[in-house]
Amino acid sequence: MAPILVDKKFSVCEGLILEKEEELRCPRCGSTNIIEDPDAGELVCADCGLIISSGVPTERKEWRAFDSDEYIKRAHTGAPISPTRPSFGLDTGFIGQDSVSKKSAKRFQRTKKHVSDSKEKTIEPALMKIKDVAETLNIPEEAVEDAAMLYRMAAGKGLVKGRSMDAMVAAVIYAACRRMEIPRTLESIAEFFGLKEKDVGRSFRFLFRKLGIKIPPPKPEKFAYHICTKLGLSEEVATQATRILKLARKMGATMGREPVGVAAAAVYMACQEQGIHRTQRELAQAAGVTEVTVRNRYKELLERIRPTLKQQSTESE
Repeated sequence: MAPILVDKKFSVCEGLILEKEEELRCPRCGSTNIIEDPDAGELVCADCGLIISSGVPTERKEWRAFDSDEYIKRAHTGAPISPTRPSFGLDTGFIGQDSVSKKSAKRFQRTKKHVSDSKEKTIEPALMKIKDVAETLNIPEEAVEDAAMLYRMAAGKGLVKGRSMDAMVAAVIYAACRRMEIPRTLESIAEFFGLKEKDVGRSFRFLFRKLGIKIPPPKPEKFAYHICTKLGLSEEVATQATRILKLARKMGATMGREPVGVAAAAVYMACQEQGIHRTQRELAQAAGVTEVTVRNRYKELLERIRPTLKQQSTESE
């Protein structure tokens, strides 16, 4: 039987592998002897029995895959593919004896059903922890999947070996939050794991350097809205705090300062201007920083931007 071909080369971690003349190879044994079951819509390795993918369209003339994402979208109709799931959620079951040769059927009998790849078994506890922690910390699904993908990348490069799983999981969660501009502090994530902030920070910097990932600097405005939400403050307070922060950045008052601390101080200042009573301790607790940090950042904002704010307010009246 001629090997099954697709239009574009690609590689998916522990999934489908295309090499050379774009032949579809089995990710387990490397065989190109791939058969298609048109009734079940499955691609199956005739040598080892691995179901490589299910729900594959059979009318190939009308189906072209241009990259790995497109291939997966068109080829996989089962449970959603996600980096948080073992083997990305790709089906890895075995077909029945009637569907393949007797030689292959004997191999099936010697192989346990639903065998997970050894690498998947190794990283599965970390992926489960990422999902559990993210759910507890109310982190969006897109960041959860990004964290799982970062952990997979790190594991694939051998970066997690010999390191604390909790520290690495905390690091990828923090990295994902930074990449998605989700307001979560390194301190709060480290505290959840019962780890020292410096240990998680060290793991984060290690991954940042080794993986070469791009992580934008955190924006205080994101933290301001997060703090206002936690304290049940109005949209007006959040808007005013954002205005304060934009002015502070323009005047260089945020340089070298932890964004969440500046954000807490800006929210505190906005509350005062709106006549809303909130203590610095409340702001500190909501932001996950010390009361001293809020007090110091607030003093700096008073000195640097309060006069300008008053002038702008007078001009607008």
